[in-house]
Amino acid sequence: MADWNAFFKNEDDDEEQEDGEQRDYRITGRDSLVFLVDASKEMFIKGEDGEPSNFDMTMQVVRSVYTSKIISSYRDLVALVFYGTEHSKNPRNSFKHVYVYHDLDEPGAKRVQEVDALRGPKGAQLAAETMGSGETSLGDALWCCANLYSDIKLRLSHKRLMLFTCRDDPHGSDSVKDRQARTKAGDLKETGVVIDLMHLMKPGGFDVSLFFRDIISPPEDESELGLQLSPCDKLEDLQKRVRAKEQKKRAMARLSLCLGDVKIAVGIFATAVQARKPGAIKLYRETNEPVRSKSRIFHTQTGSLLLPSEIKKAQVYGRKQIVLEKDEVDSLKKFGDPELYLIGFKPMEKLKRHHHIRPSVFIYPEEDEVKGSSCLFSALLKKCSEKNVFALCLRLHLGLSQ
Repeated sequence: MADWNAFFKNEDDDEEQEDGEQRDYRITGRDSLVFLVDASKEMFIKGEDGEPSNFDMTMQVVRSVYTSKIISSYRDLVALVFYGTEHSKNPRNSFKHVYVYHDLDEPGAKRVQEVDALRGPKGAQLAAETMGSGETSLGDALWCCANLYSDIKLRLSHKRLMLFTCRDDPHGSDSVKDRQARTKAGDLKETGVVIDLMHLMKPGGFDVSLFFRDIISPPEDESELGLQLSPCDKLEDLQKRVRAKEQKKRAMARLSLCLGDVKIAVGIFATAVQARKPGAIKLYRETNEPVRSKSRIFHTQTGSLLLPSEIKKAQVYGRKQIVLEKDEVDSLKKFGDPELYLIGFKPMEKLKRHHHIRPSVFIYPEEDEVKGSSCLFSALLKKCSEKNVFALCLRLHLGLSQ
């Protein structure tokens, strides 16, 4: 048995450093994005003056998002699904003419290479051999995407589906398939999935009102582009539209603001955050797989392996060694639930410049989490402004005070 400070201090610090990135995702959840791409023959028709086909432009945009995610948000989940294919590949092969090229998972170099293989003339040939072009049932494709989301056991902060097509009437006025697609789109939107249409140029123009107006989600806020009536005919326009939709305002944390016995939901946001490249990941040189470290503790005298239940932590106090169990140590570190507690109010003149010790963050009510949060938060802010006071709060981050 060793002294707590001497033996266990470095171990705890290492665990906090390793789990630092994971903790943020455990609080806020991960973003998820599904690319649903039309694989019909119309998508492979080349444009005028040697312009790339709609399918080729889509694959370039998918590759761009993959590489961007790897650099900036490598923990986000991305999937690539084709519909209107001749061959089928999906979990349990429940849906015909739907080909799941990539399941919802973290992007990586292998996936980027597989998307690269679908670009250009050789990519079109590979797509024809692998998937082919067949009948279309957008309802089955949306149903398959819903299953991809339901199979994920991780917490997801935002779910988005981007639909790429150049056909404004994919079912050829088949009312049964149209109704089925509208029903599945409504089910997806009820579960929090945002459906965006990335419609591409075709001869005669693209009429959104024929079918897709009832499929896509309305704009989430004023900053979004909303429904674009004009289809994309250039790669730059498509990339700009996808980037505007794909960049989601993510809360740094979502927690409760405790006003005595009343609790409202708030989100913590930062207007600007410095972009940092992900930390280095150690790989096994023969298989290129991530290396995971595992620590074992042995008895200093007998050399036998110690089980977690046999390890105690101790603190010397008053010349006595106080032995603590693991759950007792955990309870000492935890001050309460991760929430924001209102302590009281102080006049604005008591707030000094030297109190500003780190970049500012802003809290915003989360009406979707707790109904009435916006109304109560607005009333509190208004009264603070009228009385020229500021609210003093204690934030518990994962139970630790800040």
